[in-house]
Amino acid sequence: MKSLKTCLLSIFLLTISFSVLGQTNKNLDDPKNWEVHNREVDFDNGVIHLNGKPGDGLLWLKGSDFQNGTIELDIKGKNKTGASFVGVAFNGKDNSIFDAVYFRPFNFQNPNKKEHMVQYIAMPHLDWKTLRENHPGKYETHIDPAPAPDDWFHVKLEIHYPKVDVYVDGSNTPTFTVEEQINVSGHGKIGLWVGEGSEGWFKNISIKRNTMDDYTHILMDVAHDQVFWNDPKSMDLENEKISRVYMMTEELYKTARAINATVDYAKTEIDSKMLSDIDILYIHIPKKQYTEKEVKAIHKFIDGGGSLFIIMDSEYWSSLSDTNVNDLIAPYGIQYGDAIPDKLPGGHTIKGEIHNEPLKISYHEARKVIGGTPFVYGDELGKAYPAATYVKTKKGGKLVVMGEAMVSLYMTSWEGVDDYQCQEFMQDVFNWLK
Repeated sequence: MKSLKTCLLSIFLLTISFSVLGQTNKNLDDPKNWEVHNREVDFDNGVIHLNGKPGDGLLWLKGSDFQNGTIELDIKGKNKTGASFVGVAFNGKDNSIFDAVYFRPFNFQNPNKKEHMVQYIAMPHLDWKTLRENHPGKYETHIDPAPAPDDWFHVKLEIHYPKVDVYVDGSNTPTFTVEEQINVSGHGKIGLWVGEGSEGWFKNISIKRNTMDDYTHILMDVAHDQVFWNDPKSMDLENEKISRVYMMTEELYKTARAINATVDYAKTEIDSKMLSDIDILYIHIPKKQYTEKEVKAIHKFIDGGGSLFIIMDSEYWSSLSDTNVNDLIAPYGIQYGDAIPDKLPGGHTIKGEIHNEPLKISYHEARKVIGGTPFVYGDELGKAYPAATYVKTKKGGKLVVMGEAMVSLYMTSWEGVDDYQCQEFMQDVFNWLK
């Protein structure tokens, strides 16, 4: 968890770093501050040139982790039909996972293609073609007045997660607005982008980061053979689970928005460095053992004031022999037990510290949770077997431990009941944990 000292130091260093870049641009002229993917790059008197070749090309600003603020630059492409795509990438995780706003200069003076001048994409799955087919006119538009196709034009992106306003050539009103970025992360590397077969020129780059917004950072563990959750952008489109993961992610996206949070994914072994900048660790039905190093790192995180939301289910999805989750929660007086002998679908929360009012939630074949303060029960056996409890540590750490997984999969309909309050439940829990 971020300490106040670490947070203030990070804000100070990033403000200094990006204000220097934004005001003088000297460091942006240094090739050492960039890393290129699938292009040859040339730096010449303040102009950065990326050559044309098959595939997309990216030039990432090293060490950048941008969420909110302003990105300004001058861009030039070519009046070459179908072969000039130039823009800015952001929310970058790697060379395949990123968002971008880009331009098609060859459409700037084409009256038949004027609605396709500027485009937003969320890679790898939501490229221009997918967005155009599924959301016509929503993620691309015209520029008025349009620049000359072979000339430099000025671009300003004002990003306030999840919104992106795009201004062209000094316009006082946005040329294009993306109301919601299509991701739950909302931060990452920034870079220069050129599309298939395209070359591009860039200069006068200014990056000014707004560090005033206080976001809650959620880290979801997907490194322990999780049964359901995954990072959808890392999944193959042919994966049979991807539609369900995207559905759940869209619901998690709503939860994150409601509590002013962002979500990242732990895809490798969890360690203290990974946990240093997050507020909530989210673990959902793992089937792989946590190493001794991971257990210690998670305990250190909680003992330092971090929050853990951990969920298991009945023996059907994952057994206690599959994973050592009890090692993670034992120091805080909680343990998972065996299955609850409750077969009636449907459960509820109780009014208390987490929920202002009782909620009706999905519930089916849960696991006993022993210890802590109970707040979730099935409808059949009353309060005999809690399905979720919470704990607060002396140093400010918080834990929510659940033995029922359907509500956290946003299952609003089950066996004839279709009014479960799963979104409300998840918002309340994450809001309490932050």
